[in-house]
Amino acid sequence: MSKKIKETMKKDNKERILKLKEYAKKLGCSLVGVYDKRSDKFHEDEIVARIINTERSLREENLWTITLMSAITSVCQCISGLNRYY
Repeated sequence: MSKKIKETMKKDNKERILKLKEYAKKLGCSLVGVYDKRSDKFHEDEIVARIINTERSLREENLWTITLMSAITSVCQCISGLNRYY
């Protein structure tokens, strides 16, 4: 769980739900299906799960970029090493 979620979970219920919804919207999470009309409440655990999944996805996307850059760098180093011998 990220620091942002841990800090938010310490707040009282109404403020916590509001902050979680704001953070989810900022990340681009879908909030469809997290509101229960019968009980007139938001499913807090579902919002948190969606936030965690979105954060993980963003981290993985950044790692993919780093991996690609590393591979390109390795190829460039190999090519420059071959140029030294020829």
